[in-house]
Amino acid sequence: MSVRIIPRLDQVRKEIKEHQHSLDFNIGTISGDLRAIIAAEDKKYRSGDIKSIRIKHINIHANEICFLSAYASNKYGHTLAVGEETSLPISMDRSADTALFAAAMDCEIEEDDLLGVLILLPVKLTH
Repeated sequence: MSVRIIPRLDQVRKEIKEHQHSLDFNIGTISGDLRAIIAAEDKKYRSGDIKSIRIKHINIHANEICFLSAYASNKYGHTLAVGEETSLPISMDRSADTALFAAAMDCEIEEDDLLGVLILLPVKLTH
């Protein structure tokens, strides 16, 4: 897979290839996953536009919560949310195939561009 990441392209491509789209991590005893949010279509944006864009499918397991990395992965803007056509409860397996992208400047997002990073953390439901 070829991902267009604006700065430091070769270094990031190498890291993505080494980690195969999943960079697991630990915070104390909590383990989580990182998932690249990758554009699945070309789309033009004007500065200030906030609109949806199709993304490569991301599986979200039941009882996982999602956070978006605040580190800007795309110099043109930032991903604000991910989701799918029908919202499902956290207790069910879910997925993301659409992202809400906010453009900071006029740009054209291309298929396979890195838009952001999704952080998945397991939770235990208490009721």
